[in-house]
Amino acid sequence: MRDEAIRRPAYRVVYTHALTVAHMEGRLIADDHPSWERIHIAIKAARAGDPEGLDAIERELLRLQE
Repeated sequence: MRDEAIRRPAYRVVYTHALTVAHMEGRLIADDHPSWERIHIAIKAARAGDPEGLDAIERELLRLQE
């Protein structure tokens, strides 16, 4: 969201709102992104020995970077 706000000034109001709401709820902005839940599931799978777990973690982290 931050990068989008830098590129598009009109988007800054949306980013500011999300930042304010997140801080009022005592959390980071990114922690409500759906990828975080999938990352936590993939971490559990990797710890349980699932070889696909690491690939899923990498895939979700790449999604977050976009």
